[in-house]
Amino acid sequence: MAWLLLIIAGLEEVVSVIAMKYIDGFKRKTPLIVMAIGIVLSFYCLTRAMLVLPAGVAYAVWAGIGSVGITLVSIFWFKERYNRTQLMFLVFIVVGIIGLKMTTS
Repeated sequence: MAWLLLIIAGLEEVVSVIAMKYIDGFKRKTPLIVMAIGIVLSFYCLTRAMLVLPAGVAYAVWAGIGSVGITLVSIFWFKERYNRTQLMFLVFIVVGIIGLKMTTS
């Protein structure tokens, strides 16, 4: 259950960052509300996961899911460009997340 909460926390972080892109200097209220709710849900799920998982592992996985997730959204939704080296290092983050999952009970 802790790992599921951690995945949800990471995905909510991605939602929050996407909303940030649309806030437009705090002029648009809907993205601001989405961002605030996303951050609250993300931190709630992260803190619940930390009750079971080591804090360092939980935080690293949460940050990794958020980093990789927003990068994928940036590539496919916002059409941002990344080079092969950047993508290779994102793969390293994914490998690190998998490694943490495999070595944590």
